[in-house]
Amino acid sequence: MQQTAAAGLTGAAASLLDAQSSSAATAPTPRSSAPIELREWSYFWLGIKRAELARGTVVGGQQMYVEYQIPARRRHPFPIVLVHGGGGQGTDWMGTPDGRPGWMQYLLEEGFAVYVLDRPGHGRPPYHPDLHGPFPPAPTLEFLEGTFTPPQPSTIDPNPYQLKHTQWPGRGNIGSSELDQFAASQGGAYVQVSGPPGAVSTPMRRPNALRAGSAEPANKISPTPAGTAAVIAHSVWRERGAELLDKIGPSIIITHSAGGPFGHLVAEVRPQLVKGIVVIEGAIAPFSNGNRWGITTIPMTYDPPVKDAAELAAVRVTVTEKDIPVYFLQAEPARKLVNLQQIPTLVVTSEASFASPGNPGSVAFLKQAGCPAEELRLADVGIHGNGHMMMVEKNNRQVLQPILDWMAKLGLDSGPLPSSIESPTALKLADQGFFWIGTDEKKVAYGSIISGQMYVQYLIPTHVRAPYPIILVHGGTGQMLHYMGNPAAAGWAHYYLQAGYRVYLVDRPGHGRAPYHPDALGPIGAQPTYEQLAGDVHRAAVGGNRRWPGTGEIGDPLLDQLMASQNAMPQDLAFQQSLWASRGAQLLDKIGPAIIQTHSAGGAFGWLAADQRPGLVKAIVVFEGAAAPLTGQSPWGITAAPLAYDPPIEKPSDLVALELAATPDGAAAYRLQAEPARKLKNLQHIPMLYLTADNSGRTGGPGITAYLKQAGAPAEHLNLRERGILGNGHFAMLESNNQQVFDVIKGWIESKLPVSA
Repeated sequence: MQQTAAAGLTGAAASLLDAQSSSAATAPTPRSSAPIELREWSYFWLGIKRAELARGTVVGGQQMYVEYQIPARRRHPFPIVLVHGGGGQGTDWMGTPDGRPGWMQYLLEEGFAVYVLDRPGHGRPPYHPDLHGPFPPAPTLEFLEGTFTPPQPSTIDPNPYQLKHTQWPGRGNIGSSELDQFAASQGGAYVQVSGPPGAVSTPMRRPNALRAGSAEPANKISPTPAGTAAVIAHSVWRERGAELLDKIGPSIIITHSAGGPFGHLVAEVRPQLVKGIVVIEGAIAPFSNGNRWGITTIPMTYDPPVKDAAELAAVRVTVTEKDIPVYFLQAEPARKLVNLQQIPTLVVTSEASFASPGNPGSVAFLKQAGCPAEELRLADVGIHGNGHMMMVEKNNRQVLQPILDWMAKLGLDSGPLPSSIESPTALKLADQGFFWIGTDEKKVAYGSIISGQMYVQYLIPTHVRAPYPIILVHGGTGQMLHYMGNPAAAGWAHYYLQAGYRVYLVDRPGHGRAPYHPDALGPIGAQPTYEQLAGDVHRAAVGGNRRWPGTGEIGDPLLDQLMASQNAMPQDLAFQQSLWASRGAQLLDKIGPAIIQTHSAGGAFGWLAADQRPGLVKAIVVFEGAAAPLTGQSPWGITAAPLAYDPPIEKPSDLVALELAATPDGAAAYRLQAEPARKLKNLQHIPMLYLTADNSGRTGGPGITAYLKQAGAPAEHLNLRERGILGNGHFAMLESNNQQVFDVIKGWIESKLPVSA
């Protein structure tokens, strides 16, 4: 009988998909929101706690990333804090799988300051087994298909409400571009086993299995037991959230899915700073899923007081509304949640998700505990067809409106505005957003996963002066944040935008927002240590021309901010660089001719991309990048992955090396090809600038430039001291004179590729 019912649902799902496919083919897809003038665009890290490993000192894995934008025409006093769900990251709010604007952009248009979080272990905060325990399974396409997207023929016993799911921006099946774009952002956890630095968390599971009476799907991802896992995760969220509000002041918190408890956790310890909480289908079911303290796994303050969660007697509520799961309330007389009495909560539920038709239990619990709370069912206000990821669906702006109306009704959108300050990070943007490049599907033992994806965040100025955009590629263990400057300070990305360049910032596969998983990228390398990077920073923090704006020693808050973003790399360098080649080529195919700028161990990216698409790379700038020619890290001359030579070669050993001695001007010994030298076939007409800082200790620039010139590439080497710029280190883009260094780079680019007035 169950099999027959499932077959009927599958047929209905198939009919729904056909209708969606037909409508999606003709519906226009707006690409961007309105132009926006920003007073500030920057980031910062919270909760940077150092941990001692056998290899050295690392950031302990408890850090939280915050990216923020403040509109120039701010109209509301309280910022919006956006907290993602279980397997997601801040990108859930920053755009959609089909390239439209997200809630971040719409809130900016409404005049709100917006702070987008990546919780510890998700998105930019690196996940590493030394800190967090073994990797959980990667999210599978089979898991995402039919759960976050409309039911598919393969969906196991969908909730009948999911058959109404019509707002997903596409078909949502495995192989569809929008499912690939969505899946590329998914992953992360906050750790799997207890350890000295860390915590334990519950990996994503198929939400259908959480509904009362549903069968466990065969392809679910089994969670670690609740209890310790959620307790430690909730404790860290509370700490980070409190630090955030201490920094930015009174705010409204919007949470989603498994991130649902975040707002109430923070309100418990900062009740005067939380002005309102919006829970988008959040995991705040009372006395369920480990929520022993009502809607959290960790203590809340009750009146009468409670010393142990066991004192909170829960009673099962008889549900009369069709399809509402059983829920629990306190036995009467109910205790009151002391610190949440004045904080309004809105619980938002959609018509067609696995959580449908609603969540009255959470609202009833809060009201019973003396807290102002109400439920917004989108269908009740005429908004139909949404699933669990309503913030990225076709009508995402329509979904946001009743939430804005709720804020206005309570007066949360009015009051005196904070004082305005001039910021070097101010921008005038015609467009901004993100997308993923290289969303390859890979079969693993437990399903199909996205493998080797690269994250690209783009910003387009309102007045474009430069003929070609700039692609900014970070160094070895870093992420794109290096180009955003130190927190609250301008970086090279800001300067390019202010100069009229379109900017594409890259997180290479396995770095930053591009989730690392060994099933996709192979074994992970060691987590970078302070000892490894402190030398690079310290050189620029001492002496007569100090450029690093801190001490450069362990304990320097700016060094902490740099270290918080450091990612371990794949152990297989040749495989890693082969991804750079293909992802760089795909990016150029998407955006057209561009300039590529690279740094440090990411230096080979530009040459690899240009080798694949020589007609689309107009110039390459390398700041102290790549390894010495014809060494173990650069067996193909200047790369670890193949390049095209003329005459052709089949293997690196076909390149015969000639040893050259160190020179009196400080250039290290290096290798060139023995003559007659082969030419780098696809790099012959691309201007290249290789820069070396005065005080970095890097001496490989002359050798790399000589190799390029011998191979026929028009390369130039420039040491900044030749321009009278002294004292800079390896991270010049973060140093006090970063604009002076930028001006040198910009001047060189514009000598080759002039800009308009």
